Amino acid sequence: MSSGRPRVTSRSTIAEAATELFLERGFAETTIAAITQRAGVSRSSFFNYFSSKSAVLWAALDDGIRRAVDALRAGAAPTAALRAAVCDIEADSLALAIIHGAVMGLSDELADERAIRTGVLSRAVSDNLVAAGASRLEADVHAAALSAAVFAAVWAWAASEAPRPALGGLVERALSAAGASQ
Repeated sequence: MSSGRPRVTSRSTIAEAATELFLERGFAETTIAAITQRAGVSRSSFFNYFSSKSAVLWAALDDGIRRAVDALRAGAAPTAALRAAVCDIEADSLALAIIHGAVMGLSDELADERAIRTGVLSRAVSDNLVAAGASRLEADVHAAALSAAVFAAVWAWAASEAPRPALGGLVERALSAAGASQ
C-alpha cells in the first residue's frame, strides 16, 4: 500500500476483491490479508465493513434479513417483510458463490450459513404470527415454509442462466408454493 491518503473504498470494492480471490485460490486458502491487499485497503477498513471473510458473501442478504426481522417485530405482514428482505439483492458475491461454490470450496459453508439465516427469518416470522394469534405449532410450520421459500428463490435466481429472471418474480412463485396468502 502506498503512503498518504488512502484511496476511497467501499464494501463492494472489498467484496469484489474477495470474490476474485475465492475463485482463484478457494475460500479456505484466501486470507483477509490477501483480500485487503487486493482491494488496496487496510485490515481495519476490512473490519469496518465485514466481521469475517464469510460475511463478505452474505452482506447484502444479511442487510435485508435485518430489515425483515425489524419489520416483523414491528408487526409487518410476513410476506411483505420477506419480499423486502431480498428486494435489493443484485448479482453479487453471494450469487457468484452459489454458482461457483464447488470451485471456491464453499459448498458446506454455504449450506451451513443458509440454514442459520433461514432459521433467523423463520423465528422472526413465527414470532410475528404468534403475536397475531396463531398457535406456535402452526406459526413454526408456516414460518419455516415461507423462509425456506425465500432462500430457494435466491438459490434458483443465482443459478439461473444469464440474463437472470427477476428475483422478485421467483420470490413470488416460491412464496406461493409455500402457501403464502397475498
